Amino acid sequence: MYARCGSLKEASQVFEEIAQRGIDDVISWNSIVAAHVKHNSPWTALDMFSKMAMIVHEKATNDRSDIISIVNILPACASLKALPRTREIHGNTIRHGTFPDVFVGNALVDTYAKCGSMKDAVKVFNMMEIKDVVSWNAIVTGYSQSGNFEAAFEIFKNMRKENISQKPNSVTIISVLSACASSGAYSQGMETHAYSLKNCLLSLDNHFSGNGDDEDLMVHNALIDMYSKCRIFRAARSIFDSIPRKERNVVTWTVMIGGYAQYGDSNDALELFSQMVLKPHAVAPNAFTVSCILMACAHLSALRVGKQIHAYVVRQHQYEASTYFVANCLIDMYSKCGDVDTARYVFDGMSQRNDISWTSMMAGYGMHGRGNEALEIFDKMQMAGFVPDDISFLVVLYACSHSRMIDRGLDYFDSMSRDYGVAASAEHYACVIDLLARSGQIDRAWNMVKDMPMEPTAVVWVALLSACRVHSNVELAEYALNKLVEMNAENDGSYTLISNIYANARRWKDVARIRNLMKNSGIKKRPGCSWVQGKKGTASFFVGDRSHSLSPQIYALLERLIDRIKSMGYVPETNFALHDVDDEEKNNLLAEHSEKLALAYGLLTTSPGCPIRITKNLRVCGDCHSAFTYISKIVDHEIIVRDSSRFHHFKNGVCSCGDYW
Repeated sequence: MYARCGSLKEASQVFEEIAQRGIDDVISWNSIVAAHVKHNSPWTALDMFSKMAMIVHEKATNDRSDIISIVNILPACASLKALPRTREIHGNTIRHGTFPDVFVGNALVDTYAKCGSMKDAVKVFNMMEIKDVVSWNAIVTGYSQSGNFEAAFEIFKNMRKENISQKPNSVTIISVLSACASSGAYSQGMETHAYSLKNCLLSLDNHFSGNGDDEDLMVHNALIDMYSKCRIFRAARSIFDSIPRKERNVVTWTVMIGGYAQYGDSNDALELFSQMVLKPHAVAPNAFTVSCILMACAHLSALRVGKQIHAYVVRQHQYEASTYFVANCLIDMYSKCGDVDTARYVFDGMSQRNDISWTSMMAGYGMHGRGNEALEIFDKMQMAGFVPDDISFLVVLYACSHSRMIDRGLDYFDSMSRDYGVAASAEHYACVIDLLARSGQIDRAWNMVKDMPMEPTAVVWVALLSACRVHSNVELAEYALNKLVEMNAENDGSYTLISNIYANARRWKDVARIRNLMKNSGIKKRPGCSWVQGKKGTASFFVGDRSHSLSPQIYALLERLIDRIKSMGYVPETNFALHDVDDEEKNNLLAEHSEKLALAYGLLTTSPGCPIRITKNLRVCGDCHSAFTYISKIVDHEIIVRDSSRFHHFKNGVCSCGDYW
């Protein structure tokens, strides 16, 4: 009673009183072991189980009590991933004849799976003489959680064929849908959805039955998650909308918001979050909901909304148990919204940090080109007792590459295996190749590619191709692209890079050839898109965009700004107008770039003195970079631009990148 009411202390006191009176019965021991497992004290539970085995096991005369003891203790082994102890307990069940029991078998399958040993789980499953629906669910869930999604679905199909006492239930469906979601297996997900409808495990026409049916809601939530992760948002939203607002729980809202934030339109995620907290029937977000909405804010550079979420987190106390999780998401959000100083404020305010905290802070400094601060965090991380891993070194090398710290970057690369025992992967080599090539050492970068101990991957060739764009090395760029084609790893970005290289070299026939090749291959070039946060939300612009209601004012302001900065020495860099037209037309094309339109909108709608934050889906144009540097001399705003590579902070005629990006 005390344990089930949440009072482990009182439960333990009663147990000690019983023990002092010399009453060592199996039921008392089973109760206290189960209490410690339930209250997340697995080590204490295992210690009590060992004492129980020595004190009362010999007195036990009831096989049922032995079975309960085993079923009670195995969840403790699962939570600790204590595989050797699980095998020891398994051996005891065989010696004492309790293994054939279906409850023990089910618990062993579940525990082995959670300990990461599907081989042992399958062995136990195959040896069980009697299997029920829980047995099948345990093996399906084990395969799903271990990442073997094909096996999970195959077991599900076999389960439907077997003559078992119970057919697949909602637990089975949820596990299979989870596997489909994780693997993007849309067709299998549809098949599972259809099976649920046909076998009355789900209301017909996706309409939620309600009536307090938690299992029905759980299946609906799993379907929303599956369709969202398969990017079938129309189906996901249809199921979400079919659930009455008062019946939706925090999971329902979170999977839909998370689907939009991760795989769909982040604006939809923000809108849905606003609905979630509206009364009546408001639902309090949990840590996962907060992480999803912060992810959406980071993608949109929606700093104002991110700050509101931060304020909400501070006001609520239920997030204290997930300090790492939420704080790390805040660090990532602030960094990606261009406010790395507030990210550092959150970092410094953490009472405890994990390895993700340190890495997130280093990555934030790295993407802003503040390499010295990133390396300072790296040193402090080691002083705090954290050992750098492969991810830590990737972040360090990235920071060095974007901060012109060539020698220090090479030193860290050499020290990885020598001092830390971390083997360099192709991604680490790509970072170093980018570091060398970005600084103009193309030959040295090419030699490193040739000397790699493994076959260069696509990321290596893309790094080399990108550097060739900066330094106009046509021959090496062609070689890199051919390698990408051989690997079937070419994409619109690779073709765009080589097209730009040809355009800079005025090889217009080759530009046309690449465009025809993309067209024939079905590869579509992503249009440049920039978005900026204004008082009324996010405004997005494509090149030459005139769809916005403020377009006349935007183009008029741009014309005035360009005339003014030309008088200050700005000369349009027409080599970035990648079309075979005359210089006047090139000037017009440059003036219509999406980041310039976003800047003009920001200047029209942002209060004086407030930063203007622009995000671009591609690399910022070199001419726009030059124009923004001049414009920052004459406007009362800091201009912060986040492109696909890094951040640029323009202020008083200077960019934080030092014209090195």
